[in-house]
Amino acid sequence: MKEEINKDNEKIQAADFTPEMLPMKIKWGLVNEAMAMAKAAGKWMLVFIVGTKPCFYKFYGSIQAAHNSGFPYIVINANQHYDDILTAGIGEFNLADKISIDLEIRGDLSQKAAELYLKFRWLSRTLKKDWPDVNVVPVVLGDTILAGIIPSAWMLSVTNRSINLESGLRSMAPKASLMLKEMTPEKYIYEQQNGGWQIMRNEPYPEQWDTFVSSAACEYHFAPIELNKQHLLREGYPEKNIFVIGNPVMDAIHLKLKQKPVKSIFEVYPQLENGEWIRMDIHRKENLTPTRLKNIVEGVKKLVEKKQKVVFIQMAAMRDALKAHGMENVFNVMMEKNKENFLFTDLWPEYGHVTEFFNSEHCLAALTDSGGVQEDMNTMKKQTITCRFSTDRPETVMQSKGNVLAPPISGDFLADSVMYAISNSELRKLAKTQKPLYGENVGQKFISIAEKLVNEKKGTFSWTHEALGLWQEKDGSKRYL
Repeated sequence: MKEEINKDNEKIQAADFTPEMLPMKIKWGLVNEAMAMAKAAGKWMLVFIVGTKPCFYKFYGSIQAAHNSGFPYIVINANQHYDDILTAGIGEFNLADKISIDLEIRGDLSQKAAELYLKFRWLSRTLKKDWPDVNVVPVVLGDTILAGIIPSAWMLSVTNRSINLESGLRSMAPKASLMLKEMTPEKYIYEQQNGGWQIMRNEPYPEQWDTFVSSAACEYHFAPIELNKQHLLREGYPEKNIFVIGNPVMDAIHLKLKQKPVKSIFEVYPQLENGEWIRMDIHRKENLTPTRLKNIVEGVKKLVEKKQKVVFIQMAAMRDALKAHGMENVFNVMMEKNKENFLFTDLWPEYGHVTEFFNSEHCLAALTDSGGVQEDMNTMKKQTITCRFSTDRPETVMQSKGNVLAPPISGDFLADSVMYAISNSELRKLAKTQKPLYGENVGQKFISIAEKLVNEKKGTFSWTHEALGLWQEKDGSKRYL
């Protein structure tokens, strides 16, 4: 640190706080080709931003629909998950040749956010300078750090808003949760499906922050279901800018249900062909706090002791948490002692393997804290048990009734909730007969609406005098300050 002396003879140190950042990698040929296409057609230039493992398959349908219809677009990879397992979707969904920019972001959440702000500030203004007549519109998904930061970075840099293709994800919890300590699993599950629900914004963390911030910086909101639209309306977003089209993951699910993986998941793990298994994955930050993690581990032990077949999928966050709390070998030891009914694996890279297993006769249920898995299981009419106190897919409990919450308040409560759910004939029937909630051909619906908005000369930012219909600024597409 550099030291200076001020007039009062006090030492002042200049702290070097700037983290090391990798430079972006840009294929300018692809970028300029798409920009020229947008200018010639008088259309928006859509920027699909991928980065997390689910992004690669959730964006599949929309990117394919844009490509097939000739709607100008580029794909940006945040590259925050840069190992082969988490980025296998690039190859699985043929994105390698479509990615024109790698952001190369690294670090913890705060550094990722800072890098996204700085890199999108530069990128947005560079594109605006080089192509002033083209309206470049970022498209984000749901409640990731990308959805939270990129729309606000874009808005603050060039005074334009973005599109969220999975908008209005708001966590809710059963009102009965206030009496959870006094409830049996049976009573709590009954209250979930028959009692009232309330907004509970605490979790997942930071995803609930991401989804709220994303909405504030987006002009158009594409909501998976009517409930998401109602959340947005309650928060004051104009109805004319909200479109209920289904969940974007549906295009990838329907694709993978028609395709067989080159190598079956049952060839990778032959043990899974024996009987019915609960597939379990836990990765939420809140579930990796000390008490919850201990309760989850105890819950798994009790399930295995009851001879229930469990395949536990280890994600990086779970691996790190187990190590941090001195439990890194707990599941390996459990597998050695229970080889017939417990399997502990690394993350399955291919989405096709996940859908293949979920859709098979060997999948009894999913025990998860993933929002996406709740969507997957609803589509395939399979039972879900969500290891959370709240969920941003409450419709899978309230409407389709194929899901129940099993919060990890203790190992016994978790295990007893799971055993009750999978053994109760009424709950099993509800899961098998549940109505799929999330639609189909979602990507095509999105692109069709985008085409309509462009044809109607709609913009992606409105001052209040414009929203009220008083007058329109003549330089509406060039308004960065």
